[in-house]
Amino acid sequence: MRSVYVIYLFCFLPFLSVAQDTLNTNNLKLNTAAFREGNHSYAVFFTDSLGKRISSADIWDRSIQLVSNEKYEKMFQFSWTWWRKDTLLGDVKATGYYPSFKMITHEASYKNRGNFFYVFNNDVVTIPANHQLTAKDSSFNVKLDPAGFEFPMDLELLPLVPFKKAGDEFVMAFYEPGTPRADYYKLTVTGKEDVDLPGGNKVNCWMLRIDYSANTSATFWISDKIREVIKMKEYFKGRYRYKVLLY
Repeated sequence: MRSVYVIYLFCFLPFLSVAQDTLNTNNLKLNTAAFREGNHSYAVFFTDSLGKRISSADIWDRSIQLVSNEKYEKMFQFSWTWWRKDTLLGDVKATGYYPSFKMITHEASYKNRGNFFYVFNNDVVTIPANHQLTAKDSSFNVKLDPAGFEFPMDLELLPLVPFKKAGDEFVMAFYEPGTPRADYYKLTVTGKEDVDLPGGNKVNCWMLRIDYSANTSATFWISDKIREVIKMKEYFKGRYRYKVLLY
């Protein structure tokens, strides 16, 4: 009987270890001790496969703050504005509970795509009646399984992944508002290296890779001490997209 139990346990150990490294809005495993309120701006641009820049830089201004609601529950307020020269291409606002980062609302306005509003209740996403413009809007109903984090907040959330060393692996649930499902994405700590800063300074960073699909991934350089994203490099269809922290 004991040998059967040992075989049973051995077979299921891989699944138990994966479960320990699973991150979603229900299990409170993020390293919230590293969380910092504040504002950041990033330059976002594309290069070809040889590293030659092929676009001008857009500016992403981002902010995240903690507040309390009327029930004295702690919440976060996130905002992101996307600028191309003097043109506002996107304005995104989201709210949710802290420290779980479980979503409550997501509101977005894009210059070329229109306006969107979603509410989250018990991991179910819907569009409120006063924001429904089509029959598709009225029937929109997505059950978040897994319970995903807000994908547009990846720059704020990935520094909270509780990694400790190169080789650490996680699966983290994300949801892009308006899509039909949430999903888990593999995260791997690939190492540490110094990143050059203006003025000849350097900052030591962890390198965290996220695999979006079999052929698409991104690496985030996250500062060791402050735990903020210094830069991101994403491979997509033969070219690279960069996000570089300005301040």
